[in-house]
Amino acid sequence: MTRIISVVSGKGGVGKTTVTANLGTELAKQDHDVLIIDGNFSGANISQHFGLGFQEVSLNDVLNGEAYITQAVSKHSEGVSVLPASILDFNADAEKLRHSIVDFLGDKDFVLIDTAAGVGDEVEAGIQASDEVLLVSEPELPALTNALGAKKLAEQLDRDVLGLALNSVRDEQSEVQHEDIRDLIEEEIIAEIPDHQHVREGIALREPVVSYKPNSRPSNRIEDLAYRIKGQEPPQRGLQERLVERVNDFQLF
Repeated sequence: MTRIISVVSGKGGVGKTTVTANLGTELAKQDHDVLIIDGNFSGANISQHFGLGFQEVSLNDVLNGEAYITQAVSKHSEGVSVLPASILDFNADAEKLRHSIVDFLGDKDFVLIDTAAGVGDEVEAGIQASDEVLLVSEPELPALTNALGAKKLAEQLDRDVLGLALNSVRDEQSEVQHEDIRDLIEEEIIAEIPDHQHVREGIALREPVVSYKPNSRPSNRIEDLAYRIKGQEPPQRGLQERLVERVNDFQLF
């Protein structure tokens, strides 16, 4: 059975698209059939994370009835399928999103919908097209407050919330503490992805960090997230793997 998960943040700039791209790629690396959909029609950029550039046919064309969904899907070298929205055309009937993807699901294991920021119509359409919701936030109060708003919207639409993925974690005293985050969001923190140069390098190279630096700290944390999304315990890493992770921390671009 296909699991359709919308990835929401409530606030822009917290790395929601980066988390979506890497989570989808990691699930594909774990031999799952994965489709990532860019549900951000007013600020599409999922294709840039995969180096797909400008697509002649986009999700916008599908939603507007001008193309079949199979014409708009691209395949990344890591095995994940990507359905990009147009970065030039902001017009699309978001309410048709779920209807458009249902017939294409086939034997897909996971469909990840990268929603827009905020809690507007685009976000609502992305959540309605999904069955489950993953919250993404940085560990700072404005982002967490907006993530809470996104959670409330998911609950109003009767969608299951899988938990909260903390992104761009710096382990600084200024960050909101875990206990306070749990009190505010009332959801389990299922990932802590560090603010790391390898993530930024991957974005610059238009390659998900889990394929660019598969043994780095951010990649390992995303791998852990993928296991938790599947309801499994992440693998225990031995001394050698931890040493490789630390060595990767010091590799230069």
